[in-house]
Amino acid sequence: MAGPEITITSPPNGISVSESLTEIKGVAKNINEIKLNDRPIYIDEQGNFSEKFLLSYGYNLITIEAKDRFGKQTEKKLELLYK
Repeated sequence: MAGPEITITSPPNGISVSESLTEIKGVAKNINEIKLNDRPIYIDEQGNFSEKFLLSYGYNLITIEAKDRFGKQTEKKLELLYK
């Protein structure tokens, strides 16, 4: 049985951005619950998510966590530099 899966499609990990408001997009599979920095986010029926996120100046670490209905958990980290 495959556990929860998260794929971040945009923005690429480790990039520098020039605007504070960025959109984080991706796909989640086999999940029951998903959070962006401990805040629940919405996914559609295909598992797609798209969340606007306000970056702080400098280094930002964003964590996306997902759980399936059996309690298995996975986590993806996204590092962005706002300058």
